[in-house]
Amino acid sequence: MKRIDVTEESYNNVTNILATIAKPFHVRKGEYLQRAGVPATQVHWLASGVARSGFFNREGVEVTLRFYREGESATTLTDLINGENGQPAVQFLIAETPIHGFTLDWKTASELRAQDEGMQQYHLNIAMHGLQALAQRAYSSGETSAQERLAAFREEYPGLEARISQRAVASYLGITPQYMSRLRREAEQASGAPRQP
Repeated sequence: MKRIDVTEESYNNVTNILATIAKPFHVRKGEYLQRAGVPATQVHWLASGVARSGFFNREGVEVTLRFYREGESATTLTDLINGENGQPAVQFLIAETPIHGFTLDWKTASELRAQDEGMQQYHLNIAMHGLQALAQRAYSSGETSAQERLAAFREEYPGLEARISQRAVASYLGITPQYMSRLRREAEQASGAPRQP
């Protein structure tokens, strides 16, 4: 609620409305919640676990755009909007850890939102939060050094590094896993901290 600046009453109202269409789901680490190339039709709300969104660039290299954690909807909004017309998703969503949560049909959720002003305001707040996160990601990506990008990642996603693979963090930072290992070693040597597993 704090992240998206909504009241407890608003959160509970929207939750109660969406509970009527929510279906529980579980995926294991490494399973897709959404595949690129297939129309996106579902919103995935995470009760536990971490998901990652990204795409493959023209060279076939995987690019990570962001991570989703407990209490967040793992969605790629533009893919959901395009999916209404049967267009394939550009991004993928993959489980970085085992995930438990609820899926919501996008079209049905949109119809419910159109009927409720409180829900419209709630989703506007989510959209604004998403735009702010996107802008922050653009700034972080523009940092000149990998060390600065790693520091920005740790600030944006506190504690997440210990929960996900080094490969996923490296993809987010736009570096190789080998260089990621080097950055961690250098940071540990500089701080005198023991090495993370």
